[in-house]
Amino acid sequence: MSESSAVSHRGSRWQRPRTWVLVLVGLLAAWFVVSLGMLAWHAREANAALAAMTDQIAAGDSAGAAASIESARSNTRAAQSGITSLPVSALNVIPYFRTNLTGADTFLDAALQVLEGADVTNDVYARLTGDEQPAFKDGAINVAALQDIEPQIEQVADDLSGADATLQQMPADISPVLRGFVDEAQDQIDGIQRGLQIYENILPDLPTLLGEDEPATYLVVFHNPGELYAGGGAALSAALLQFDQGKMEVVDKGAVSSHFFPGNPRVPWDPVAKGPYYAEENAEDGFAWSNLHQDYRITGEDMMRSWVANGGQPVDGVISLDPVALQAAVAATGPIQSDLYGEINADNMISKLFFEGYNEDPAAQEQRHQINQQLLDEMIARMQDGGAALSIGRAIFSTAPSHGIRVHLSDDRLADVLQEARADGAQPDPEPDRIAFYTQNQNASKVDIFQTRMLIHDVQLDADGSATVVQTAKVTNNAPVDGGSPLEDRIGYTTRWAFHWNIVLLPDDAQDVKLRANPGDIKADQRVFTDVDGRKAVRVGRWIPPGGSSYITVSYRLPDGTFGTGGNLEYRAGVEHQLTINNVDLTVNVSGPSQPRPLEGEWTMDGDRASTRFLVSTPTTLALGFGDR
Repeated sequence: MSESSAVSHRGSRWQRPRTWVLVLVGLLAAWFVVSLGMLAWHAREANAALAAMTDQIAAGDSAGAAASIESARSNTRAAQSGITSLPVSALNVIPYFRTNLTGADTFLDAALQVLEGADVTNDVYARLTGDEQPAFKDGAINVAALQDIEPQIEQVADDLSGADATLQQMPADISPVLRGFVDEAQDQIDGIQRGLQIYENILPDLPTLLGEDEPATYLVVFHNPGELYAGGGAALSAALLQFDQGKMEVVDKGAVSSHFFPGNPRVPWDPVAKGPYYAEENAEDGFAWSNLHQDYRITGEDMMRSWVANGGQPVDGVISLDPVALQAAVAATGPIQSDLYGEINADNMISKLFFEGYNEDPAAQEQRHQINQQLLDEMIARMQDGGAALSIGRAIFSTAPSHGIRVHLSDDRLADVLQEARADGAQPDPEPDRIAFYTQNQNASKVDIFQTRMLIHDVQLDADGSATVVQTAKVTNNAPVDGGSPLEDRIGYTTRWAFHWNIVLLPDDAQDVKLRANPGDIKADQRVFTDVDGRKAVRVGRWIPPGGSSYITVSYRLPDGTFGTGGNLEYRAGVEHQLTINNVDLTVNVSGPSQPRPLEGEWTMDGDRASTRFLVSTPTTLALGFGDR
């Protein structure tokens, strides 16, 4: 082909309409891809700025937080503009895309409202941690400063209410991915709104709680999960925290069994909880065993009663801190150095504080008590540091849903507020079925930090609303095979044996109850106990060598009409939570007369059977519907 003909051929190609159409389509596709890329980039940048903002506010970097808020705001607006402009908006002609673009636009509207609240929050946090009118300084809480921020708190509440209302306008049939983002945002907004409501409710009582008119004293107890009871670990150490006109002072502190009540003597007292935990009459127990009941609304009162029975002065409330709360505080403020343990951080704290260094020698025990107390002293000192106090408080109270911190005040003051804060240590309200299995240490061992537990709860529902229930718990003692005291030693600090009362708390109407354990060294108890709420409990004891397991099975019937009638049923069960180091692995299988429908919990359906499996980290409720329920 000649040169002139080649040029002519190329020219004719550009003169063809098809060529121009292809070029135009290519340019439109490139425009669309670039627009989507920019949209994704703005969304990612907004999310990164929001994450940075949270950390900056907590660290007191108000300037950095303000910059991150503005970055998140500008990127959110840019993303919103990308959604409502060509070429992305052209997708609105397709119903599926129209729904999700509308949903994304609504979501971004809510995000902008949240950012308005974040601006105010940043200003408030800077004010409370600054020099002009700090909320906490020189070990004192400034009540006036906390009261003065009420208008700002109301503004944040209004911004979040607006965001909440916006999210409620979200189309119902948005994609699962967008629904996940919306649900996560909704949960976060709900949590913040709950916190703001708690502030509003507690504000009138704040002067009394902080000793404005007369000193207020609180018993703070640190629990040892190596020796586990239904109400948490045994009392390890305690401190008396007093507020006098907002000034916080630790007036006494030390190990319970050596400083406060040497030897943990048994003393007469009158616990609220009775069987299966304490004697029905003439109870005599040490303070370290005052937290046996599973519900802190009972346990808190019992701890205050036991404290006074042992010779302590009456207190205005009791605060229990589980290791998960201390872990959160260490994670928020950094490692602690120890002469005995080396560096204590959030990852190794439990194994070092609650198992390593245990020795039957009295001198070694005293040294360990002293070192543990020094570590707790360091944490208390950090709590008194105005710069760290808010961060520590936020970290500790973040563990309230899992019972890391539990609070009970005298005369049941602020019971509703504590419930709203999920800091009252309550177990679920009674439901027709109940999943409540607890172990209670009986040999003073410290091996419960090695305990793992699997629980399988099988339910067969009949159309008349009755049910047959079989629950099997596998409790494994993963204590080291080597080390500690000789294997023939079964009792004491360094034994590797576990011995528990295995306690099963039953639903109201349980009938034909049968309890058994796998063969082994068993301590049987044929009694049926009545808890303070009138519900029944049974128990069986069993020794577990290191590496061994107990299998505890309970079965019972629930009568006609318990869950409904005529095949129209609603299965409901309260799942209770014990403060084990390793969360309980729970499986619930429910078979019914028809295909079930999930009401509460994450369920998998297989015909007439529903199953769920999860790690129990907080009290919860499960529910299924059958028929028209």
